[in-house]
This record gives sequence, C-alpha cells and structure tokens, in this order.
Amino acid sequence: MRYQDSIQRFSQRAGNYDRFRPDYPQALLSFLHETVPITPGLVIADIAAGTGIFTEQIASWGSRVYVIEPNPYMRSMARRRLSACGRCVFLDGTAEATGLPDRSVDLFVSAQAFHWFDLAKTKAEFERTSRSSAHVAVVWNLRNTRSAFESGYELFIRSYATDYLQVSQRKMDTADVRSFFAPSVPKYRVFGHVDSLTYEQLLGRTLSYSFLPDELSPVLPEMTAALEALFKAHQREGRVRLSYKARLFVGQI
Repeated sequence: MRYQDSIQRFSQRAGNYDRFRPDYPQALLSFLHETVPITPGLVIADIAAGTGIFTEQIASWGSRVYVIEPNPYMRSMARRRLSACGRCVFLDGTAEATGLPDRSVDLFVSAQAFHWFDLAKTKAEFERTSRSSAHVAVVWNLRNTRSAFESGYELFIRSYATDYLQVSQRKMDTADVRSFFAPSVPKYRVFGHVDSLTYEQLLGRTLSYSFLPDELSPVLPEMTAALEALFKAHQREGRVRLSYKARLFVGQI
C-alpha cells in the first residue's frame, strides 16, 4: 500500500510540482559531471524522474537518457518539459522494475525520490541493468530552517501536514544510503542554493507537497490564510527567501 501510494499521491499535484519545485545547483551538476566519466556513449537512467526537473539539467550533457516514471501525470509533464530532448526515452517503470534492458545503463540518478524505494529490490534491478562499473547518484533538496521565515514555514508545514514525518526524505538516514552502495563508499557533498519566491510561487510550491492538504481539501482556506499571513510577516519587496542544501551521494555499485 505504501509503495502504491508513493506513485499515486502526486497525481493531483503534478502541475504545481512541475511549475514550482526548485531545480538543483549548478555546482552539484558540475561535480557530478567531473566525477562520472562522460563518454560519447554514456547512457543515463533517471529513476522516478517526476516531471523531469533534474532530467532537464542532465540532458544538457547530450547523453541518451531513460526517463523512468510510473505516475502517468508526472510522466506527461516530463514529456512536455523535455520535448526538445531527442535523446530522452520515456518508460513507465519503477526503481524496482525499470523496464530497462540488461546491461544498458552507465549512470543511474535519482532526485528527490530515493526514500520511496525498496532498496534491496532497487539494488538488484540496478545490478541487472548496469554496465560494468556503473555509477549511481542520489540527490535531495532539503529545506533549511535557519531564518525566521524558514523556521516559521517548517512549523506551518508540521501544523497542516497529514503524514510529513512518515514520508519526508529527512527520514532517510545517511547510513541507509551508504549501505545501498556497500561495499563501495560513495562520495558525499552538500551544495547550498537559495530561491526568492513571490506569494504565488510559495503557494504553488506548498501545494506541490504530497503530505499537505490538496486543492480540494476543506482545510485549504484555513491553510492558505495561514500561509499568506506568514508570507506577509516576512516578505521583503514582495518576496521571501527559502534556502536549501542539496545533498549528493555518488558512487559505483
């Protein structure tokens, strides 16, 4: 049930996810590009690619990219976002059953999704579909809670969330990620970045979170009123600052 929910829970949020979720720091992309040998024949698989936000950034390398996404609404958004990417191949698959051919992938990437996977089954699937010395890159954007606005936003989320603590990627311990790569030891880096958001952008990003009430919820008017009050209390020239740390694990399996 949890696995199925991890696929379906974003169906009504795909539009907001695509428009308002943050991308990933260029410094992270550069480090990944330097760490993984980028050869002319490199094949990448983006696992649980969502609406293709991270995919779009790595597609600029010119490699063939398998875009693996089980949710049809998210996959449709990814097709639209990546319509100019002639080397992207879209598959209805999961981390545990990608639909990829044997020995076909040099680099697996997963952005904002690894905490949903069954890690034992995923590793077996990666081993089946990887070429020799394949790399895996696991990425998360994690919101900071350092400023007055950021700490207030975290409190707001916890006040209205349905299952935030159960599904948040914050629950994925570093040791769990490292155990996936064992006996190899992945490189680990953290990259900072900041978004400056209007109220519309903040609301859209908030509504993209699967652990908060959706736009059909009777709680929505109360929730948006609280969000607007928080925004007004902290905005400067019509914007608030929301900062992130982007965590990257990259290694071989």
